[in-house]
Amino acid sequence: MMVDDPIQMEGPCRARQPAREHAPHGARYAGAMRVLHFNDCAFVAATLVAEARRRDLPWRHMTPERVRPRVQPAGGLGRLRYLPYLARRISAVAESDVVHVHYGTSAPLLRQRGVPRRPYVLSLHGTDIRTQWHDPAYHGQLRRAIDEAAAVLYTNLDTAQETLLARPDANHLPQAVSPRGLPPWRPRGLETGTPRIVFGPRWSADKGVQEQLELADALRRALPRAELIGLDWGEGAPEAARTGVRLVPTGPHRQYLELLASADVVIGQADVILSVSDFEAMLIGAPLAALGQRLPSADGTQPPTLRGSLEEVVAQIAEALIEPAATAERLGSRPWVRAHHDPARLITMLEPIYQHSMRT
Repeated sequence: MMVDDPIQMEGPCRARQPAREHAPHGARYAGAMRVLHFNDCAFVAATLVAEARRRDLPWRHMTPERVRPRVQPAGGLGRLRYLPYLARRISAVAESDVVHVHYGTSAPLLRQRGVPRRPYVLSLHGTDIRTQWHDPAYHGQLRRAIDEAAAVLYTNLDTAQETLLARPDANHLPQAVSPRGLPPWRPRGLETGTPRIVFGPRWSADKGVQEQLELADALRRALPRAELIGLDWGEGAPEAARTGVRLVPTGPHRQYLELLASADVVIGQADVILSVSDFEAMLIGAPLAALGQRLPSADGTQPPTLRGSLEEVVAQIAEALIEPAATAERLGSRPWVRAHHDPARLITMLEPIYQHSMRT
């Protein structure tokens, strides 16, 4: 059965140079596990595979646009357009020892006729276990995908309880975020005298749009000289514009990173977790402000952000704009993200999981 489902992407998911789908095989790969990362969310798979390739591991990545068409083909001749996707899937899985599936509703694609059977590790990325798990239209396929996986991982801490109820032996694998290729931080306020505050998330409910709109309004009133910028993306974008946020069109991922790098302060999503794009802003060097509190990581620490109530966050942002670099240094954002989301460390966590999967 062909499945056309939404692929949840955290943050502004735009084109990034993907890892090559097929890694060269040769003597240097002798005896190493051949791992296929199947699909992607928020470039997590691409980041892991790129780091693995730097370590001479034979990992490959089948990117979302090569996994399946965005629109499910209709019957008849329309179905012929699906055949290249199936052929690629058969070939890539056949050349792999383990498949790491990203997003729960992608797993049924491995059961289609002709696809070789391989053990698979399943990463649940958010909407699949947070929302679709409770939807009768998806629950059955997700139940089977979780049950048949050799191992289950979850990337977001807010889904821990739900995931562990569905699969008690599931483990947390933080999102992989690499500092490689990020632009240098050049806060616009230092160049123009007009501080720039960039709202990183899209203006949608899953990013805390109502809280973000309240924050934008409060910042406009408290800091009338500051430039507020956000993406023209999400159902709340028109209201953000009316609040005084200058909206910019979405574009390539590199363009989005350059926008983050121009900010004196970046606003992260108003949620108990942060997104990959929030962590990218922190790695670039910008202070990150986010309403409320975040769930603690395994070592008990929260991401180092400007946080708290609306009034507290506005006051902290106002202070940060005086000396953004000093604020960033005090927060220690870069070392925290590297310690918790470094792809090299995550590969070390994944290798024994893959080895165990091959024995089950």
